[in-house]
Amino acid sequence: MAAMICSRGVGLTAILLCMLMAAPPASASRANGPDPAVAEWSNWPYQATCGVAPFDPVSVFSSETGAERGSRPAEQALARFVRSEPLPLMGKHDWRLLGESTTSAEFVRGRLSRQLNWLLFEQIGGEWKFQSYSSDCTPSSIVDDHPAVAWSLAREQKRLTARTRSVKVNLGPGPCSGGRSQNAHAHPVFRQLGRRLLMSIWLDPLPPGNYTCVGLIEPPLVVRLPSRLGNRVLYDGGRFPASRAGQTRSEEL
Repeated sequence: MAAMICSRGVGLTAILLCMLMAAPPASASRANGPDPAVAEWSNWPYQATCGVAPFDPVSVFSSETGAERGSRPAEQALARFVRSEPLPLMGKHDWRLLGESTTSAEFVRGRLSRQLNWLLFEQIGGEWKFQSYSSDCTPSSIVDDHPAVAWSLAREQKRLTARTRSVKVNLGPGPCSGGRSQNAHAHPVFRQLGRRLLMSIWLDPLPPGNYTCVGLIEPPLVVRLPSRLGNRVLYDGGRFPASRAGQTRSEEL
């Protein structure tokens, strides 16, 4: 399901409708405690972001849940918000703190293997207030100080073998860029974790200005690997946890 993003400016009624449409079934199991997905990626090399500030995904998702029971002002604001909602839309328990600064605090709830609800609070006039909600936070890696873009193997890509030296990939959606080519501004970065080869791709930052969200249909991007794939397994390192190449298709991005 596509992520739904609601902000305070759209009005309370719209926010509640957005949350209701994205709400998990009431019978969904609780997502309390450390996330099981972290154990497989305990040596993850990158920070991540859900849209505002970078955080250490291993540390965050290894921690206990229950930020709504915390004593910090931002945590108390979270508790008031989820407790006062007229409908049990997001769940009132098992929240975890992604990060907090002097001006903003982010919280998530759910499992990395399924779906993460995301809440943003900002300090306004000395008070923490709800600002934005998303039905699906997917932690994006920060690579070379830039957020990575998702990628998937193109349909034209043949089966990966030990002799594979390059891959054809389709890039996921980046920021609104007025039809600017993503392929022309893409930078692949590789990290090896044992037999896992992480390929992350970041895009050149846009020059200052306003951009429409008109997309550009491009041919697959051809990326040359550091060497033949050999006995390694290729993964998309642009998301935490990483997805094995071939497990997602471009039309699902």
